[in-house]
Order: sequence, then C-alpha cells, then structure tokens
Amino acid sequence: MERKLKFTKANTAAVKGIAIIFLILYHGFSIKSRLYGYPVSFWPLSETTAMAICRVMVQCVGIFAFMSVYGLTLSMKAQYQDYEFTGHEATLFVLKRYVKLVLSFTIPFLFCMGVTYLTNTSRYSDGFSINLINAGMDFLGLSHLFGTQMQINTWWYLSLEILLIFFMPFLVRFYKRYGWLMVFMFLLVGSFMLEKHVHLTKYLFVAPLAVCFADQNVLERLKGFRIVKNRFLNKILKLILCTGILYVLCKMFNMKWGTDHFEFVLNGTIPVLIVYMSYEFVIEIPGIRQILEFIGKHSANIFYIHTFIRAVWCKDFTYSLGHVAVIWLFILLSSLAISVMLGFVQKLIHFDQFSAWITKRILGFADRNL
Repeated sequence: MERKLKFTKANTAAVKGIAIIFLILYHGFSIKSRLYGYPVSFWPLSETTAMAICRVMVQCVGIFAFMSVYGLTLSMKAQYQDYEFTGHEATLFVLKRYVKLVLSFTIPFLFCMGVTYLTNTSRYSDGFSINLINAGMDFLGLSHLFGTQMQINTWWYLSLEILLIFFMPFLVRFYKRYGWLMVFMFLLVGSFMLEKHVHLTKYLFVAPLAVCFADQNVLERLKGFRIVKNRFLNKILKLILCTGILYVLCKMFNMKWGTDHFEFVLNGTIPVLIVYMSYEFVIEIPGIRQILEFIGKHSANIFYIHTFIRAVWCKDFTYSLGHVAVIWLFILLSSLAISVMLGFVQKLIHFDQFSAWITKRILGFADRNL
C-alpha cells in the first residue's frame, strides 16, 4: 500500500528554496547591464543562452505568489468550514496576515536601512521629510502600490503580496460559487482587459490556480497519477512530458510575440508547472531536499537583502569574481549568512514574542471596533 501523498510545509520551504535560486540568477545575470561592465564567464554556456535561461527565471515571482495563495487558501479552509465567513471575520483574517507580513519584514528592513545609512548608499533623494514618508511606505510594503520611491526596487513584491492577501476573501468566495470556472474567467479578463507588462497584475493568474490546487489537492493527485503501472517508467514519461511542455512555454516566454500575446497565461502556467515538477522530481531527493528546505526557510530575508549585496554594497567585488557560478554562490551564501545572523538577533531580543503581543493587541482593537 502506497503512502498517502501530502504537500507539506517542508515541501513549501523546498520549493521556495528553488525559487530563491532562480531569483538570484534572474536579478544577477538576465541582461547585460546587470553585469555592470564586468567580464563575466558563463562557461560552459554561451552568454546569450545563459541570459535567455536566466530571463525565464523571473518566474520565481509567480512561484512565490502561488505558494502564498496556496498557503492562505489552506489557512482559510482550516479556519472557515466551506469558506463561510462574515465580513468582520474576513477583515480580521486579512489584517492578521498583513500585520504578520510587516512584522516579518521589520528586522531585515531595519538592517538594510542601517547599512545603507552607514555606507551612505541610500537611494532616497527627495529631502528628509519626504524620505521619511518613503521609508514608511517601504516598511509597510505600499511603495509600489502608491508609486513612492523605494530604497531598492526588489521590494516591489511586498505590494503584490499585500494585494494577494487583501484579495483572498473575494477569491475563495468566488471559487466556492464557480469552482474551476473562476480560472477561465481570470484568464479571459487578464489576457484581454488588463494592461500588459504591469508587475502588480501580470502574475495574478497564479492566484485562482493556487486556490483550486490547494482546495482539491491537485499537486498530490498529479504526483499520484500513473501513466503506466511501472513506477520507474512512469517517472521517466512524466519527466519527458513535463520537460517538453516547459521548454515550449519558456521558448514562447523568451519571444516578443509570446509575451505580447500570452504574457498573462505564461506567467501563470510556467510557475505552476515548475512547482509541480519540483514536487514530483526534485525536492524529495535526499541531501538536495535538506539544502533546499534550509534555503527556503530563509527565502524571505534573502529576497529582501540580496539586491543590496550585488548592486549596492558589494557590487564591484561581486562581479569581479568572474564566473557566474562563483558570483551566484557568493550572493546566495552572503545573503544566507546575514539571514542566519538576523535570525539569531531576532531570538536574542525575543522579537517573536513581541510580534505575537503586538499582533494580539492590533487584532483585539480591530475586533472591538470594526
């Protein structure tokens, strides 16, 4: 009898580990200007081929968004039977997730702001009072939503995360009423009505997919599906089929024609396919699993910090290392080391207890007054 499959929190961390690896490769090597004039070797690949691969790795954004909505859906499913909740309950759910997001950003935000101040590398340039507002908007994750200046452009993703959090009650209610039809509605609206190439909207197709996948255990069902009875042959056939589909989708993504006409659907299907392939073929390999889970547990901090290392604080040293693999490894390990250090500081000052206390106070006030 085969064990019952379950996409666990450890699996989620491992997938996030893969996504953060993609993120560093995309930010570091996807276009020539990101090499800052340094002669970087991509051997054994050509520069053109390597950069084309790295450009596709922007799909890490969709992977992170998918995993966020996936987790939020499971939380709502556990908390509200049949997704039945009042407007008051939905407000508290959204507020709790938003407060949790901001508090998890607090320590890395203060670290990054402190280092930029000490190294005189701050990118705020509007005068003290406006810069204070800019910093506040960055801290609250609202800079990209309102168009205020950001300390680092990478932090735009916080605005997408907030959008997804606030969108969740409407999304699951719509799913409850229309099921998979919701996916096709999003596809039509997103493909023909939303403005193209906009960060906050072009990844939204992963949201309805994540809700359906989480509620109906689609990842587990796909992994348990057998094309043939032979286990090894089944795995090989699945790998060939998925790799072929992924190759075609990525080729389309790297074509101007493909993104002009199918950007919305590609930014939804490619991340979901990568998540499934990671679950099916990668994240349960002994050794690799543990490494990816460890990286994934630090993925948020690495996300917040890595661009400062490669583009602000240590730009010249980073790209003087010469080879893409060495540069990538330096960015990853240095970001990871800082994240581990921040985790130690967080424990030392009992920040988790403070976060729980302030969250309880905010939610209590909201519960009484909203």
